[in-house]
Parts: sequence; structure tokens; C-alpha cells
Amino acid sequence: MTVIDPLGARLNAIVRRHLAARRAAAGVGLALQRLEQQKIDTARRRVTPARRQVACRHLPESIAAILPLDGSLAALIAEVEDELAWQQNVNYSDAAMNHPGYMDNYAYAELVGPAGLWPGDDFLMGLLVLGPHLHYLDHSHPAPELYWLLTGPSDWRAGSADFASREQGEMIWHPPHKVHATRTGTVPLLALYIWTSDVEQPARLVT
Repeated sequence: MTVIDPLGARLNAIVRRHLAARRAAAGVGLALQRLEQQKIDTARRRVTPARRQVACRHLPESIAAILPLDGSLAALIAEVEDELAWQQNVNYSDAAMNHPGYMDNYAYAELVGPAGLWPGDDFLMGLLVLGPHLHYLDHSHPAPELYWLLTGPSDWRAGSADFASREQGEMIWHPPHKVHATRTGTVPLLALYIWTSDVEQPARLVT
């Protein structure tokens, strides 16, 4: 008999609903397909060592800002954020980012993946938080990446293009090795990210 994980089923249904509504957009169909393959609604949820970062202080404001977008998602994130292993990329530092205090305003946590509540098959899905007035410098990674912006606005750039303002609810696709960067304004950014494959190599700054 198939056992349903209620939390996994809720998360899966929420994300699938939003992805399906934008299936025609670049990368969204692939992200949806790979999410469906993880079967997190029936996968055994793991108990992982929870870990906080200083940047988690931005979560209450960010979760509240999600309410107009999807109240059920805001409630789910509030329910699990204390259980997550919030971490930071080992390639980053205040000096590397040329921004004192950057690392106190940056963190991410896997929902699905090696450090997540559910295992992933060469697949990551998680949350990224960036505090206000940050510049996440040009970086790239082998993994194809989809961002779903849960708060906004924030500025995004890919390749040689100029920064462009993106609003809450938008989805942004980065093909493998595509150089991209992000800037936040007066409000924190909380985004859901999906890496569809090649997840073992972390992002590296492009200098």
C-alpha cells in the first residue's frame, strides 16, 4: 500500500500547481517533469539536523510577504523552516562578495536533496534568502536552474544583459553554465529554486 506523506503531498501540490500554470515558459516544463519524478508525496521524509544562519532573521518578513501570492505556501514554509539545514556556499565570503556583512544576509536550505527533508535523484529544490541591499555577484554552475520569486521586486541579470526588475511570482530560467547575478532592494528576497540535474557542483563566482 502506498503511504502518503501529508507534508510532501502539500508541497508537491503547491509547487506543481504554480509550475503547471507557466509550463510553456523556458525551463518550467523540465522542472515540473523532474519534480514529478521525485514523488515527494510518497517518499519517506527524513529527520535532518536543523541548522540556522543569521540571515534567517529575514524569514518572518518574507513569509508574511508570500501571503498574497499563496497563503498555503506561506503556511508550509513557516511550518518547516525551523527543521531545515540552512547553509552557505563554501566558495562565498564577505571578501569574495566585496560586501561586509554579506554572509549574515545570505542562506539557502534544501527541501529536496542530500540535506533536505526528502531525498532527490540528481535534483534539488530549496529556498534562498537574501537580505536587502545585496548584490549576489556574477556566478554560474553546471546545473540548469529555475527560480520562482516568492517575494519582490528584485533585479536579475543573465549573460551580458542589463539588470531588469522582476516581480513576485515570476519564474527565471538559467541554462547550464549561464552567468547570472541578482540584486535586492529595500526588501529581502525569498525564492524557491530547482536544480534539475548535475547538482553535485556548487555555484562559483565569475570574476
